[in-house]
Amino acid sequence: IYHCPFCNVCRLGSGLGIDFRHCMRCNACVDSSQEHVCIHSKIQGNCPVCYDAMFESTEPLRGLRCGHVMHLNCYNRMYMRGQNQTCPLCKKSIDDMKDHFSLLDSAVRMQPMPQAYANTKSNIYCQDCNMSGCVQYHFVGLKCEFCGSYNTREVERSEHFGAQTAGT
Repeated sequence: IYHCPFCNVCRLGSGLGIDFRHCMRCNACVDSSQEHVCIHSKIQGNCPVCYDAMFESTEPLRGLRCGHVMHLNCYNRMYMRGQNQTCPLCKKSIDDMKDHFSLLDSAVRMQPMPQAYANTKSNIYCQDCNMSGCVQYHFVGLKCEFCGSYNTREVERSEHFGAQTAGT
C-alpha cells in the first residue's frame, strides 16, 4: 500500500515511481506497465455502469482501451458475459477485437450475399477509428476499410448500378 500525495489517497501497489505513476491531467494513479490514454479527470466522475462515484470507491477500477474507466466488478458483469463489447461512453471497442473480427471475416466469406444485394452499398461510420466510408453491404457485418473493425454503424444503404448509357 502506498500513499499518493497528488490524489491524497492510499492505493494498493508498491508505490509511485515503482509500479504506478500519477498522471496530472487525469488526476489519477496509473499502472506504469500499461499503455495510458489520458482523459481529463477521468476517475472524478461516476462509473458509467452503476453510476457510483469512482474516486472515493474502494472497488478496483478497470481502464478500457479508449481511456474510460469503470469498476472492475461492473466490467466483469457487463463484458465477461459477452453482452457488449463497446465502451458505454464513446462506443469504441473495449479491447483488442482482432480475433473476434477474424471470426466475422470467416462468417462473411462462408455466407455469400444473394444476387439481389450484389449492388447494395452501405455508407458507414467506424466507431473505433472515427472514419466514414462506403462498403459492400453484408448482413453479418460492415467492415471498416480503414482499420478492419466491424464496430461500425450504417448511416445509409443504397443500390449502386453501373454507368448507364445515354438513351437507356
